[in-house]
Amino acid sequence: MNRDKIIALLLILIIIFKLGDLYVDFANQVESHHLIQEIILIILSSAIFVFLAFDIKKRSKQAQLLAQQLRVSKTHYDNLSKKVVETKTQFFESIAEQFEQWELTKTEKEVALLLVKGLSNFEIAEVRGKSEKTISHQASSVYKKANVTGRHELAALFFEELIGN
Repeated sequence: MNRDKIIALLLILIIIFKLGDLYVDFANQVESHHLIQEIILIILSSAIFVFLAFDIKKRSKQAQLLAQQLRVSKTHYDNLSKKVVETKTQFFESIAEQFEQWELTKTEKEVALLLVKGLSNFEIAEVRGKSEKTISHQASSVYKKANVTGRHELAALFFEELIGN
């Protein structure tokens, strides 16, 4: 049970006990200022209870709205994520097809993909466990087969196709 509902329940109990006390005091003809004091406490407790009840209802509706918005956002995110994965897959399939058309060797394909991803010759050499000079020769072979002058032009071929230019 959450805190607001506990407070509301306690307010109801206070109101019930105060009404009972007011009845007993009224039956025993207690002084009028004491009765007025108890009536004021009952009215204030009732007002606080009504305010709390409306506040709970309002926050409950807000929570439901937020939950609904969260579900919509999650669905949108899931759809977007699927679309991104599909696009990424298609992009790399296109790269692989282009590598086939250029008749790159297996090693040249690996180097070319790392070049397209933006790695330097040094980084590619580190990843592949080869010398930087070997990677430089393989990269030159890729550029020649692709009919480009360097890594930026190679990457641009794919990214221009991706963005539709």
